[in-house]
Amino acid sequence: MQHPMKALTRLIRRMRIPWLLLVVASVFALIETAAGLWVPLITRDLIGEAGAGIVPRPLIIQLVLVILGQAVVSGVGLYLLARAGEIMTADLRTQLVGRLLHLPMPFHDEAQSGELTSRAMSDTVTVKSLLTVEAVGLLASILAMVGSIVILWVLDWRLTLVLFGCSLAGLLLILPIATRLTAIGKDVQDGQAKLSGRLAGVLAEMRLVKASCAENEELGRARESVDDLKRLGYREARIMAALGPTMTLAMSGAMVAILGYGGARVGTGTLTVGTLVAFILYLFQVVVPMIQFSTFAASLSKAAGAAAYLSGLLDETVEDRTEGGPAPLRGATLTFDSVTHSYGQDDDGAQVLDGLSLEIPAGKMTALVGPSGAGKTTVLSLIERFYRPDSGTIRVGDEPLDTLQLAAWRRTIGYVPQEAPLLAGTVRENLCLGLESQPSEREVNDALAAARANEFVANLPEGLDTEVGERGVKLSGGQRQRLAIARAFLTDPDILMLDEATANLDAESEEAIRAALADLTQERTTLVVAHRLSTVREADQIAIMESGRVTGIGRHEELMSTHDVYRDLVEKQSLEDHRLTA
Repeated sequence: MQHPMKALTRLIRRMRIPWLLLVVASVFALIETAAGLWVPLITRDLIGEAGAGIVPRPLIIQLVLVILGQAVVSGVGLYLLARAGEIMTADLRTQLVGRLLHLPMPFHDEAQSGELTSRAMSDTVTVKSLLTVEAVGLLASILAMVGSIVILWVLDWRLTLVLFGCSLAGLLLILPIATRLTAIGKDVQDGQAKLSGRLAGVLAEMRLVKASCAENEELGRARESVDDLKRLGYREARIMAALGPTMTLAMSGAMVAILGYGGARVGTGTLTVGTLVAFILYLFQVVVPMIQFSTFAASLSKAAGAAAYLSGLLDETVEDRTEGGPAPLRGATLTFDSVTHSYGQDDDGAQVLDGLSLEIPAGKMTALVGPSGAGKTTVLSLIERFYRPDSGTIRVGDEPLDTLQLAAWRRTIGYVPQEAPLLAGTVRENLCLGLESQPSEREVNDALAAARANEFVANLPEGLDTEVGERGVKLSGGQRQRLAIARAFLTDPDILMLDEATANLDAESEEAIRAALADLTQERTTLVVAHRLSTVREADQIAIMESGRVTGIGRHEELMSTHDVYRDLVEKQSLEDHRLTA
């Protein structure tokens, strides 16, 4: 992993930094600091004239104007900083979302979506805070401290040495405590991201949790993470409990030293009361920045840790969607030649396809049947190029599949998966998802009618504009599948892939959808995955898959007479269907 500070530097280079806003905000912060340095000098003169029996009206007016001006400048500066921070945060989040959306499926298989979401939100705020509030605040603090020391040295160098010595002693007390706080801050940040990730995953699958009566089990897992955060919170509280009194002690010690030594000087007439008051005011201008240095170190450590994670995400290799040749015209044969594939990193995953060879003729229907785990859905995923095969070649006509432009290739495919998931949004938004041009109302209605979905959509509260909920939970499984089929009608694909496309439909709906699919599959290369063999009897060819290989291929009648496994599957399902209807 890259060093956190190097990662932070690289992340800053990647971000859109509104330098003009930051410079102007910094100028306002410096003006505010300069005004703060001016106030003690006016106060000194005011006390001096008041002590001589003079009513210092001009000084009073000057002090009021400086304080009001300081407040106005501070407000404008803070607003400009906030604008600059929002620009940087929006740019960084846009980069992260774009990267996450274009990362290949193997990355998303390994990552936790909830943690990614948490990182994209909270870590970007941490980096923004460092580059705006913390960085500009540090610059102003340095100016305040240096300016105060210079002015104090001019006013009285002896008292300045006392103040500087006390401040340095206080800083030596505070720094070790603040350093421990820095280390804990990063641990808290990581723990919160992990808890957010776990919680988001559980909430997204609440039906599974409740159906499995796993509420208490998940509560136990969450409690472990919460307890870890609680222990970190206790440690942080102990450090803060030590840091606060130490800061107060350092400030009080410096105050007592200045009052004691300065008071003695006032008594001997070598120091005026006004100068002593100015010293006390400047004490805060020196000590507070020293404390801010330690808090900046803590913020820098957290931001560097966040940058290391975010830079790692931005360095991930994305799918190349634009390079490659054009997608072939309709009518190209798909060929698998000795293809092997396994899931998992470093080739240690279980092998799903083992030297698979299969030809999928253009314009015909090919059905993949076989036991669960045989690799049928994996074949579809490789055609979609969600994954790359470990070895072997997939060709489209005479062209290797991986040489075609990815975006253009995927637009030639209509994919109806088994679960038919939907995105949060309306029915219309899900139907038109990813389409290059917005279909007309008539085209949408025709697609719904073809998928036998027009009746249930018309009965929804808002029709096409009805919200479907997260993952489409407001609709039934059969309704979601009909919408997925309607989307396939809208895309008018060259290649149609159906993964148990009628699995969640009742018998009446299944017959209606079969008729719709018969129209949709005309003159298209169609690949069907089905466990119910009655749905693929009329396929042009049926490929029997076992343990990642094709062990037989032919039409239904041919396989019934030549392939024992296929015949056993058909007879077993026929017997089960008979028992269900008996």
